[in-house]
Amino acid sequence: MASEKNERLVNLTIALLATKKFLTKSQIFNAVAGYEGSPEAADRMFERDKDELRSLGIQIEMKSIDPLFDDELGYRILPERYRFNLGELTSEEVSLLALASQTWTESALQDVARATSLRLESLGINSDFSELPLAPVISSVPENLAEILDAIESSKIIEIQYLNREDNIEKKAIEPLGLYSQKSRWYLFARDTANGGERSYRLDRIDGPIKRTTKVFKKDSVTLPTSHFPNIETLVNIRRDNVPSLLDIAEIISEDDEWINCKIQFESIDVAVAQILRYTPNIVVLQPISVVSEVTKALNELVRLHG
Repeated sequence: MASEKNERLVNLTIALLATKKFLTKSQIFNAVAGYEGSPEAADRMFERDKDELRSLGIQIEMKSIDPLFDDELGYRILPERYRFNLGELTSEEVSLLALASQTWTESALQDVARATSLRLESLGINSDFSELPLAPVISSVPENLAEILDAIESSKIIEIQYLNREDNIEKKAIEPLGLYSQKSRWYLFARDTANGGERSYRLDRIDGPIKRTTKVFKKDSVTLPTSHFPNIETLVNIRRDNVPSLLDIAEIISEDDEWINCKIQFESIDVAVAQILRYTPNIVVLQPISVVSEVTKALNELVRLHG
């Protein structure tokens, strides 16, 4: 019973995310598997499902879609406002979430999305499943991530061959303390058994297999050098009445007849660049220079590719 409900919630989320227009209840009941029975039963089930998705932090937009009757409502989930509130996560939890999300995206999700897509298309409803933000956006997962996680969990010393800045191989025995991700790269924070020094190792510079020894080390409380997804504050100009979803999360500084100058906190540089590119030319980023540079680079690449 619980699995049927979970499957229905996933199907409902996918349908409301992918649709290009607001869906009526009738269209939802026809497109989403699981809403069987009488219209009254389906309606009660839908109301419970809406409440459950909202309790997870998923915002369902509602809009009157009949100019003559206000009680004819349509429903959508705007991709740019779709997010889970996961709270504070440890480095191990973030890493495991990365592995799980990759597996989810590459296997089961594709079949579920395809089935829901066919149902929507059969009703004549256009949908786009190419870039559904259903799995957490996390930098690509290195092959040796699971191995390192296991060593951290078991407090086992590992031996690695590491490419230093001069591209020379260094053989090291280290105590793995934690993982973090920054600017699309994964790092292992560890203690060198030879000198007791603590430092970060880029996972993509570990050469060859990781050897886990039988030696156990005492793991004290560790503060990683950075957060996994450091927030980045941007200063932007948004064209009035064009990007309401971003204005909802913005701190307005000043405004005129055309533009609103404001600050927006994004989860990372990658998220900031993606959102700004999504709404160009109705948003212009002013600061920080790192985001300005990435947006400019992406726009130049688009011009190069498409002329």
